[in-house]
Amino acid sequence: MPSQHLPSLNLIRVFEVAARRMSFKDAADELFVSPPAVSHQIRALEENLGIVLFKRENRKISLTAEGKRYYLHVKRGLDLIDTATLAVRKEKKKRRFVINTLPNIASLLLFPNIHDFQAKHPELNIQIDSDVARIDLETSEANVAIRHECGNEPELTYHPLVKIALTPLCSRSYLEQHPGLSDGDFRNCRLIKISGDTYQWPRWQTQWSLAPDTQDELVVSTVQASIEAVKNNIGVAMGYLPTTYQFMRNDNDLVLPMLNKVTPHGECFLTYCNSDSNDEVIMAFHEWLKEIISKEWSDKIN
Repeated sequence: MPSQHLPSLNLIRVFEVAARRMSFKDAADELFVSPPAVSHQIRALEENLGIVLFKRENRKISLTAEGKRYYLHVKRGLDLIDTATLAVRKEKKKRRFVINTLPNIASLLLFPNIHDFQAKHPELNIQIDSDVARIDLETSEANVAIRHECGNEPELTYHPLVKIALTPLCSRSYLEQHPGLSDGDFRNCRLIKISGDTYQWPRWQTQWSLAPDTQDELVVSTVQASIEAVKNNIGVAMGYLPTTYQFMRNDNDLVLPMLNKVTPHGECFLTYCNSDSNDEVIMAFHEWLKEIISKEWSDKIN
C-alpha cells in the first residue's frame, strides 16, 4: 500500500517536465494539458512537500535551491523507472525456449555451454528443465527434449545425437593396486553403481561373460557422484562413453582398464513435435548441440 506521505507519481512527472523545460507552457505542451493545469499540479506538489519548488517572476520560472535538489533526485528515480519498464517490455517480447533434458546431459553439456547459444540468439529466454522422466511434448511447455532411446510416438521427430556405450572406469592408482582389472578380474574390488541405472553393470557383464566375484558395492545417485568416488580410489565404476572422455580430459588419473570390452547402451536423440519441423530456432539448436557434443565428448584425450 503506497505511503500517504508520498506525492502521486503524476505530480512528480509534471514537476520533472516543468523543471526540465523551465516553462509551465512548454511542460503543458509536452504533457498535452493546459498551462493552468500544470501550475495547479505544481502547487499541489509544493503543498504536499511543504516547500517552494519554483520562483515565479514575470512569466518566468526558476528552481529554488530545494527545487534543484529535489529535481536531481526525481530525475534519477524516473530514469530508473523508465529503464526498468523498457527492460520488462523487451523481455516480454523475447521468445521462451524450453529444453527438457536428462540431468547428466544438462550438467555436462548444457550448463557449461548454453551461454554460447544464448549469445547467438539474444532474442530467446532459455529455460533448461532437467528430469529423467519422459514428458509429453505436445502438452508441456518444452520446445525440445534430449532423450535416451527413441520412442514410437508418430507425432514426434527424433534426430540421433550420439551412441552411448559402457566400459569400466577407475583411477590409474586403483588399477595399479588391482592390476587384474585389465583382464576382467574384479577380486578385492569395490563396484560403484548408480541407483537410477540398474542395467549398466548386468548388461556389460552379460555381453562379456564376466561376473565380478565381489559383494563389495557402493551405490550413488548420479554419474557425477560415481566419478568422484572413482577419483577418490573408492572403486571401479561403469563409464558411459563418450561422456567419460570429458571427465578423462579434465583428470589424467582416470583410465579405462578394459577399453577392448565396450557394450552398446542405447543412443541419445533430440526430439520435438512434427509441427515444429521448420522452426528455425530448433534447427539452430540442433546444429549447435551436435557441435558441442563433438567438442566435449571427443575420444581424443590430451
